[in-house]
Amino acid sequence: MHYRFKTFFATMAIVSLTLVPFSYSLQAATQKQPRGESSATPEKQSTTVPMSSAPQAQTTQPAITGSAQTLGPNLISNPSVETANGSVPAGWNKSRWSNNAGAFNYPVTGVNGGKGIQVTTTSYTSGDAKWYFNDVPVTPGHTYQFSDSYLANVSTEIDLQYTLNNGTQTYVYLGSLNPNTQFQQTSFQFTVPANAVSVTAFHLIDSVGSLTTDDYSLNEITTTQTSNLVPNGDFELGGSNGNPVSWNPDRWSNNTGSFNYPVAGVNGSKAAQVTITNYTSGDAKWYFNPVTLPPGNYKYTDQYISNTTSILTAQFQNKDGTFTYTDIGTLAPASTFTQASANFTVSSNVQSVTIFHLIQSVGSLTIDNASMTQTSGFSGIFNTGAVTLSFDDGLLSQYQNALPKLKSAGLKGTFYIISQQLADNGFSGYDSKAQVAEIANAGNEIGAHTRTHPDLPTLTQAQQQAEIVGSLQDLQAMNVGPITTFAYPYGDYNDTTLQIVKNAGFAAARSTITGYVTPTVDKYQLPRQSVESSVTVTQAKQWIDTAVANKQWLILVFHSIDSSGVQYSTTPDTFNQIVDYIVQKKVPVVTVSQGVQDMH
Repeated sequence: MHYRFKTFFATMAIVSLTLVPFSYSLQAATQKQPRGESSATPEKQSTTVPMSSAPQAQTTQPAITGSAQTLGPNLISNPSVETANGSVPAGWNKSRWSNNAGAFNYPVTGVNGGKGIQVTTTSYTSGDAKWYFNDVPVTPGHTYQFSDSYLANVSTEIDLQYTLNNGTQTYVYLGSLNPNTQFQQTSFQFTVPANAVSVTAFHLIDSVGSLTTDDYSLNEITTTQTSNLVPNGDFELGGSNGNPVSWNPDRWSNNTGSFNYPVAGVNGSKAAQVTITNYTSGDAKWYFNPVTLPPGNYKYTDQYISNTTSILTAQFQNKDGTFTYTDIGTLAPASTFTQASANFTVSSNVQSVTIFHLIQSVGSLTIDNASMTQTSGFSGIFNTGAVTLSFDDGLLSQYQNALPKLKSAGLKGTFYIISQQLADNGFSGYDSKAQVAEIANAGNEIGAHTRTHPDLPTLTQAQQQAEIVGSLQDLQAMNVGPITTFAYPYGDYNDTTLQIVKNAGFAAARSTITGYVTPTVDKYQLPRQSVESSVTVTQAKQWIDTAVANKQWLILVFHSIDSSGVQYSTTPDTFNQIVDYIVQKKVPVVTVSQGVQDMH
């Protein structure tokens, strides 16, 4: 008979266990889609999926001020059993009860070659056998964490033995552990019942086999208020299933590897690691339980080591039950712990947030000291909301049908020019150099859009350099004003593209990620809304109203301004109505270069 069958059910009513559920998803629809897009369509979406197919949120935390849990000192004397008292470790005891036989061995090889303790059972009918430490005093109502490192060739079990204030003892079952051939740390949390005065823990064996243990710890958990909104951001609290408390491993689509905890973190502390050994698609990551945050601006940081590129992605659970995923940072490999940092904004329709620091290629990523804090408010366009009217490709219809309306309304736009696809070079339907100069002289911004509009990631680094830097040089030679922003053809780019754009001196770059600009997004991956032939005036008005309501920056992208009806076209009447609505609502209008000046 096991202890838990004798008294477990009688004591459960007064004992609270903190056990973290395991979340593991293999559905491609549940997570952010892979980066990149087809050059046949200039769309790069922020993925939104229904609540029913998205990973379920774990226990949420209070907004703005988080609760940080820290461990007090180890209450176990001689926890690594290095000090002997004759044939047993000092402060330790051995016990076998009922009908089984075997041996207690000390010392045996423990963690990292130190001393360990071993119990073996060679014949078994009933009962169990275990080593256990002397009782330590505990405080009723307080929460503690027990952990040890073990290896075993059979399933084992951990129970608590409480000594009560009337001198009697009672037992609580914490959990069962699978066999393993290498030392593995296990950890459980528990809350002390009202009538208990002391406790010890039994890591026991109740079948034929052997169990070796080492590095025991029993610590009181204290909770303090902190500005860090990530629960257990330093990974020091271990939970059930070998996971850190409040953290979950997740892998989706077609890749394989492992999740490891704990591993060596900053200054020898605990950290979490994910590895991918075979990769076709998807990603893998550790993520913390989603937290509820009010609308505002936030900053996420952690420290990481990785031998491959990693990505920071924000998962927003919306109030309508859907999930939206937005990349907020791309990080280069780092051989020593390096700080990752990204800013993001929570809008009024968001219910909860978590951050994925993920990998999506063969390699490994270790993270430690995760933090999420609210940042101060913003001024300028992010205090009011704003709109940008931007035009891609330098098409003649923009000069003919958009420029006059901008002039009459007193508004300025941003025109992204393909610098070698001009009427002067034999490209009908495109602006001439003189017309580009007229657009610039009217106070509009001229931006670079490469020399020939290629799909940049398909080019070599040298070819990308020629297209990006060459377009900048071409426009500068035309004397059409400072050229400070760039737009990716088809919205397609890779890490090489991003670096070339930054090195060229551009202050920002516009992508084809669908969405609104917040003050903390990546300046080199600015989102936008594309005004195509299927977009109605009503829909465009809704985008404008949303930007103003959430104090965000809406970049509207137009291509042809004509009545051709092709996908990337807008009729002059629709364009005029959109401009009239902006004027009527007195919405601030900025160029892209003006807008980025208010960003962090």
